[in-house]
Amino acid sequence: MNFWQIIKRELQQLFIKDAKRAFYLFGASATYAVLFGLLYMTGVVNYVPMVVYDQDQTQLSRSLVRAFEDSDRYRVVAYVSTQEEMEGYLQDKTAQAALAIPPDFNKDIKLGRASQIMLEANGANIIIGNTIMSSAQEIMMGFSAGVGRSLLETVGQLPDPALNRAAPIDFRLRVLNNPILSYLDFFVLGVAMAALQQGVLLSVGASMTNEKFEEFHETSPVVMLLGKITPYWLGGVLSYMLALLIAVQGFGIPCRGSLTSIILVGAAFLFTVAIMGSLMALICKDEVGFTQLSLSYTVPAFIYSGYTWPLHAMGIFSKVLASLFPITYAANNVRDLMLAGYAPMLHYGVFTLLVAGLLLFAIAVRLYGRKLQLRKIPEQAALMR
Repeated sequence: MNFWQIIKRELQQLFIKDAKRAFYLFGASATYAVLFGLLYMTGVVNYVPMVVYDQDQTQLSRSLVRAFEDSDRYRVVAYVSTQEEMEGYLQDKTAQAALAIPPDFNKDIKLGRASQIMLEANGANIIIGNTIMSSAQEIMMGFSAGVGRSLLETVGQLPDPALNRAAPIDFRLRVLNNPILSYLDFFVLGVAMAALQQGVLLSVGASMTNEKFEEFHETSPVVMLLGKITPYWLGGVLSYMLALLIAVQGFGIPCRGSLTSIILVGAAFLFTVAIMGSLMALICKDEVGFTQLSLSYTVPAFIYSGYTWPLHAMGIFSKVLASLFPITYAANNVRDLMLAGYAPMLHYGVFTLLVAGLLLFAIAVRLYGRKLQLRKIPEQAALMR
């Protein structure tokens, strides 16, 4: 059986005889891109429920409350008159943040004394906690500078010099590539690639574990392996491009980098994953066992890829473990290309993936060659009889 005959046979298996492979291959990444795109469509967390405990009840304290109300990040759900009521709202999760203003807030500021504002945040959900901390600091800095300017203006300072004295440091923050820190831009690409990896593994696993190999006794292991893997690799590349199209056209995720580079890193990644799937199939007795093994691999691979927790912040053991996963060299490069337009580790990542893929391919050829040779021995013995 030659190379093209194997490909034709595999395509029939993929689309006609065992259509679930096509679903794994083309459906996983697209489905995840849509589902997580819809989940993170707003990009940032807004309208965090807040409870207010204003013990001062002055025009100044109400101005501070209004500053939080005017921000899209908060939604005041209740005004309370005791500390116990405020804590109750936090405990039953009716509110995720609580603003407590002390009784002498207005008096202390007018007398030139510092006044402490307490903002309590629910840190159990780190996304909500980070949203509260970052937005509250921005609101308080603006409010504090405004109050300081007003106080200086009352003693005869002109508005501009008053502002410079109240806020002598003009702090500007510029966030590159993802200026609003959108969770949509951050998560969706990585999740889609993790799903694509699983889809390729499952489809290759179904092909390899269900194969009897009797038809390949006159086929070289190289031709056999290339013929079986090529349809899933090419299908994976198409699925990868479909997921990117959904991300860009469906959810507005920017694509600032070279399309050639984006496809190159994806193709190298999928080649390595497909070869790895063929090797994993050798370990498993059937498709069920392969599915269990691949699922136990995919989640740790994504967690250790550096996509959600940066590699430089990992310990030595975690870094070594991360270096063994192909997605480590692909997902971050794809996100950098899409959001920043460049990826400093692109060439290193593609080179590593290609070298790893070729090494795994050489191992797979040798192991499947032995498997085919073992298949020939009973046939030869039967002919001798």
